[in-house]
Amino acid sequence: MADTLNITLAKALKLKNRLAGKVAKLTQTVQLYNSTQQTAEQIDVRAAFAERADLVRRLTDLKDALARANAPIQRDIFDLAELKAEVTLLAALNTKHGTLLEGYPTAGTVAYVAQFRKADVDAMTDALERRIDALQDKLDTFNAQATLAVDAATVAAGEQK
Repeated sequence: MADTLNITLAKALKLKNRLAGKVAKLTQTVQLYNSTQQTAEQIDVRAAFAERADLVRRLTDLKDALARANAPIQRDIFDLAELKAEVTLLAALNTKHGTLLEGYPTAGTVAYVAQFRKADVDAMTDALERRIDALQDKLDTFNAQATLAVDAATVAAGEQK
């Protein structure tokens, strides 16, 4: 069996992001340098492709381990995402209300009726942000305390430059 290291979820999430960044960079290298002018710098695309495949396998294994480790708080993760989506919805909501002069150069008055007024939206956003902060604190604590076993070579792959 491969050597494993016990790391916190917080560190595993950082490792996942680092590996995903490396995969993206290798993908770009393969795409960019697969066919080049004969006099241009020659990159070993086959080696980059093989390294990418190895990192994708490691990243998939890590994502699987993270998903299993997150099972106890998965509902909170979903709630957090939906609350953030609701804040985004509210931020984009048109709250014009009242009679306004519009339509340059032939301006006319337009009467708007907002179901949610700016004060309503601000209060709703504040309440949502408090809930988001509380959930994020709970997730941060969980991520700092929970650990999972990760292949030592995967950790090393994420730490290499």
